[in-house]
Amino acid sequence: MITKGGNYGWSIYEGPYPYKPSNATKESTCSSSNSLIFTVRGYNHSEADKTIGSASITGGYFCRSQIDPCLYGRYLYIDLHPDGIWSGTENPENSRNFTSSKIQYRCVQDSPIHCESIAEGIMPAIGYVFSLGEDSRKDIYILTSTGVYRVARTSRCSYHCSKEKLVTSKPPPAASLSGELWKGVKHPALCISSIVLLLLNLAF
Repeated sequence: MITKGGNYGWSIYEGPYPYKPSNATKESTCSSSNSLIFTVRGYNHSEADKTIGSASITGGYFCRSQIDPCLYGRYLYIDLHPDGIWSGTENPENSRNFTSSKIQYRCVQDSPIHCESIAEGIMPAIGYVFSLGEDSRKDIYILTSTGVYRVARTSRCSYHCSKEKLVTSKPPPAASLSGELWKGVKHPALCISSIVLLLLNLAF
């Protein structure tokens, strides 16, 4: 939560890390370290993509979706340069005591839209991450420069979640595909959504 008028440390701290401006004569806007409100979680630039580094945190949501029970209750956030997704767990609840872990992700094998992968890896090339969101069912979506991605259940990516109840479902008949595409043409918003929607899964 944000405290109105709170002192979050800028410009002597960047998140939880001491910050040294390039201009040593620059006057600090943080008057006293005794009044600082430190961030709950953060990560160093070196912890993100080793090639281009991190840019900024894009976040986030507490996962309340029933689609992946192993992520339920965790706070998800990601960098603008996606090299992984961070999962924060608060223990005990309402303590502001979080531990975080970096988790990998990939496209589901039966995604209706082809998903490009980063060279020599299984990580999908999703571009820049702009925002996260959720729908009325609390399912998590990731908005990127290449499209909108939805978090799917772990078993669709051959990952294992001990809490997941596996249900065998029949795929929709192929004959219905052309009808759905035609509906999309008549409804541009639906057409755009169906084109950019890919399914992702998080592994932990």
